[in-house]
Amino acid sequence: MSNLVERQFPAKALLTGLRAIGYSFSTAVADIIDNSVSAFATEIRIFADPLVDEPYFCFLDNGCGMSSKELDNAILPGSDRAGKEDGEMELGRFGLGLKSASLSQCRVFTVVSKKFGKLRAMSFNLDVIEQENKLLLIQLSDSEIDELPQIDKLKEYESGTLVIWTNFDKIEGAAKNFEESFRSAVADSKKHVEFVFHRFYNQIQIFYNNRRIEKRDPFLLDSIGRQQTGRTTNIDVDGSTITVIPYTLPFANTLTTEEKALLGNPKSIYDEQGFYLYRNKRLISWGSWMRMGIRSELNKLARVQIDIPSSLDSVWTLDVKKSSAKIPDKIKERIKMSLEDSVARSRRTTKFPGAKEQSVECKVWDRINEHEGKVKYQINRKMPALVALEDVLGENERKLLEIALSQIECYLPKYSITNDSMDALNILNSGDGVEEERLIDEIQQILLMCAPEYREQMFDSIFLAEGYQKLFKKKDLIHRRLFENE
Repeated sequence: MSNLVERQFPAKALLTGLRAIGYSFSTAVADIIDNSVSAFATEIRIFADPLVDEPYFCFLDNGCGMSSKELDNAILPGSDRAGKEDGEMELGRFGLGLKSASLSQCRVFTVVSKKFGKLRAMSFNLDVIEQENKLLLIQLSDSEIDELPQIDKLKEYESGTLVIWTNFDKIEGAAKNFEESFRSAVADSKKHVEFVFHRFYNQIQIFYNNRRIEKRDPFLLDSIGRQQTGRTTNIDVDGSTITVIPYTLPFANTLTTEEKALLGNPKSIYDEQGFYLYRNKRLISWGSWMRMGIRSELNKLARVQIDIPSSLDSVWTLDVKKSSAKIPDKIKERIKMSLEDSVARSRRTTKFPGAKEQSVECKVWDRINEHEGKVKYQINRKMPALVALEDVLGENERKLLEIALSQIECYLPKYSITNDSMDALNILNSGDGVEEERLIDEIQQILLMCAPEYREQMFDSIFLAEGYQKLFKKKDLIHRRLFENE
């Protein structure tokens, strides 16, 4: 039998590698909050101050806290997770999160925990570890604990944990101005946390410097009648269940201010389409179709919620940061069915306004299909206003009018319109907000330009035109008003 030889890991090299896993500041923050959720906290408070002598970023929760033995285990890289049962509130995975997330952003982190009325604290200092090339942890005395930021708030809790980050070498090394870069990183992390833990909003209150984070809802579940929810699909995999629910948002330009806020005020709804993958209700990734190749303008309203239990982590090849995963080949086809439901609804909703525009009998713009992937938009010369205008113009004036109309058609700002639509901007070139009195005045001006014997005929044709169809039900009333004095 071969001999077994024990070797100690070189601490310096090991931790240097651990720091380079690939966390962003935001994903690192979310990973620490995972521990608070797993500790059954109902309140998580984040504090950040770049202006003190030793800038800090810290997490305070009122969870169950840790005993000395539990704290000693938690602060070790690859801590023992034996006995940790999977459940909706268990968000841990490898026993690396606290260490890898913290060290990815700072050189010193301290953990203080309170359980059974007793405070315990240990500190992880890379300067000390690298100097000795050993995993040497610092156990803080009571007097040292009393000097820590926000410690008084932890003392007020019956139980809980305080994690403190200091010595931000990554930010300092890259920043032109540390304070600005630090504040920007904190702000970005807040937005990230609002999405990642949005399904915990009613269970757990999360605060940034004493202000509760905003509520988010990427599916607009309360927009009943405008938002569409597809059929729920349950997929059994290795004795566990994956739940898939397709959603379709309301048409982008109809979103209210409140709905945009719930979506996080995205610069473009186009960028947020795709799968929303959750592990134990915690959002893992979003805004991607995971290489299914269907990202498009017509699919921009489609969102597919996928819930996976932690028991299937290995099947989804979930990474250490819990920020990416891969759809297993064996369930791709079943997920694709739900995906197609959401995409089909998105295409119908997105296309509907354009179809409605083309259904008008006398449009302002005519769409001419040139075939072979070509289309042309031209101004309808049979609009009542243009017909009446041409009747009173001389030959030279008609030529000038045609030149003006042709130039308008040639220089249609098609790319700007496309970009604005993709950014969900509300384009105001619409007749929906025009007052009825203004439209009636326009009708009167058109009629005055016509010869008396043609006015009745012109009056009837006006209400077939795109700009005046909404007055059709008042046609008789308008007729009496405009013709009663003749």
